[in-house]
Amino acid sequence: MKKIVPLISVLTLILMTWVSPAYVAEKSLYKIGVNLEFTGPWAEVTKTVRNAMVLEVERINKMGGIDGHSIELLFEDNGFDLGRTAANMTKFTKDKQIIAVVGPFEDNLQATSRAIAEREKITNIIICPSNPMVRALKQKWAFNIAQSDIIVSQKLVDLSLARKYKKVLVFPAAIPLAKSLAEFYKRFGEEKGMKIIISQETHKPTDIDMTPQLIKLKPIIEKEKIDAFYACTAGPPGPIICKNLRTLGVKTPILGTHAFGFGFIIALGGEAMEGVEFGAGKPVVPDQLDENDPVRTINLDFDKRMRERDGVGLDQIAGHAHDTISLIYDALKRCQGKVTRAIFRDALENTKGHKNCHGIYNYSPTDHDGLSKKDMVFIRIEGGKFKRIKFPGFE
Repeated sequence: MKKIVPLISVLTLILMTWVSPAYVAEKSLYKIGVNLEFTGPWAEVTKTVRNAMVLEVERINKMGGIDGHSIELLFEDNGFDLGRTAANMTKFTKDKQIIAVVGPFEDNLQATSRAIAEREKITNIIICPSNPMVRALKQKWAFNIAQSDIIVSQKLVDLSLARKYKKVLVFPAAIPLAKSLAEFYKRFGEEKGMKIIISQETHKPTDIDMTPQLIKLKPIIEKEKIDAFYACTAGPPGPIICKNLRTLGVKTPILGTHAFGFGFIIALGGEAMEGVEFGAGKPVVPDQLDENDPVRTINLDFDKRMRERDGVGLDQIAGHAHDTISLIYDALKRCQGKVTRAIFRDALENTKGHKNCHGIYNYSPTDHDGLSKKDMVFIRIEGGKFKRIKFPGFE
């Protein structure tokens, strides 16, 4: 009997050593649904979103996740289609292990996903700026990552005033986002004494040549002595507009939306992008942030990790993707092990002073927007690169 006891002790220790890692690995996953436009006109943008989200999730999981629980991203392509967007959202809500859904990206798809989120009581995290009318609904389960159209427009008006532009012609895309940006830019600009002309000519996200519309706008530019031309659009149309405009011999300064802060924009537009200016998020210029900026280190770190893995640096949309995962991670930690859809939502709503790529996030029961105008910077495309510019009294 005396010989058996030590043997049992040894076997027990071996068994504990062998079983413990397996036990940790069996902790439930925290599942996040991702409902994005992986095909269609936003495919290049959402590819960046996916890569950045995966990169940050991998880092978190390698560190042990949240008390041993790993995060798992479940991706679904909505194909830039309203029906598929709703179907994906509904599918995610039926999987009770999914605690939140990220996306969609496009403005006119979000109202549907938000409505389903409210009905099914699941957090819906929106990456792209959304129409202020939708945000004004103050939905309990929807949270925004990027600044609203109102804030983005105010920032661009600041840039316009700093440049002393008195007359600006706006060429909007035929999408809710562009319409909203154009209207708010006009409203805030005219409150400051500017003359803002919104063109009757528009363009679609899928247009590959806007020369016909721009030919009609050229006489207006000349007759009105326009100080700046606002390419009020997002994604690939931006550089196409700039190329078409310069080909027509128009040398008027070009203003862009915050969506010009994507890495592929310069590559698509080439020399025509030189001198284009816009307001955007801090991730567009991670190495040009002030030394004492509290989010500088976060931006530089993520930029480095993106370059090491993908060979492409940080940009506006990658920053949004990083911040989405970081906010989810922070909220999960504060759930203290008791994670349900309702508890997660409450934790996210109580986010305070959370530093991220784009700035410092604060949510509350009456504010699900997170960021402010001070979290944006002025950008100029110069020498084929994004360059931060500053103006006394404005930034």
